[in-house]
Amino acid sequence: MTGRHALVGIACVLGCAVAVPAAHAATAIVLGDSLGVGLAEVSHLPNFAHISVHIRGPKAVEQIRRAPAGVTAYVVLGTNDANGSIAHLDKSIDDILDAAEKKHMRLVWIGPPCVKPSWDTRSRELDGMLAAKLPARGVIYVPMRDRAFCTAGLHEPDGVHLKTKGYLYMWDKARRMADLGGPAPLTTASVAPPAQEATRAVPAPAPAAPFQTAAAPHSDGAGWQEPKIYVLRVKRDAAAARNN
Repeated sequence: MTGRHALVGIACVLGCAVAVPAAHAATAIVLGDSLGVGLAEVSHLPNFAHISVHIRGPKAVEQIRRAPAGVTAYVVLGTNDANGSIAHLDKSIDDILDAAEKKHMRLVWIGPPCVKPSWDTRSRELDGMLAAKLPARGVIYVPMRDRAFCTAGLHEPDGVHLKTKGYLYMWDKARRMADLGGPAPLTTASVAPPAQEATRAVPAPAPAAPFQTAAAPHSDGAGWQEPKIYVLRVKRDAAAARNN
């Protein structure tokens, strides 16, 4: 090996030695379905989420197995299950929690938000189920059935996936309730548009139909500010629009 090649080889080895620890330096990640993909994009956290993932079945557990140990995982799961049967989900939930426990992961489970299709009734029921079950296992549960998600026009036209401002609101609420150095958690009352919103030239669009709330935290009387969007856009292909 020539001197030049030797130097290149040494530089490559040193570069790899630096890059490998950096790849494992993440302290928080995102797991779950296509809503989790959107959350990962706005939060800039490492993404293990994928479209068409359910609580039921092996895909969520497999995501945990591939994830680094000891991290905080934001879990976005439940919407796909609500678009079907939510009966007998307890074992599947326990399988996810057990897999995370084995890897010493801290879970922040983001519940299914309001959706516009008729199966929103099952989404509401699943929200109540998760809110009752998860805290007893040491999981931080973040309900997304509040007035922002139910009435503030955060959905894409399909009524299931979210606009960029919807993912921004989901991330802001989740990190606050997880108490990761942010201000106090948002609450159901805090998502009501402030009084001055009525004077804006372009009011927020009204939802196609009213939603019902469930498992929302207690009110703290604060005023919710709609997230400001500058450059970031969430892009999904046609397949993602059809599948969550």
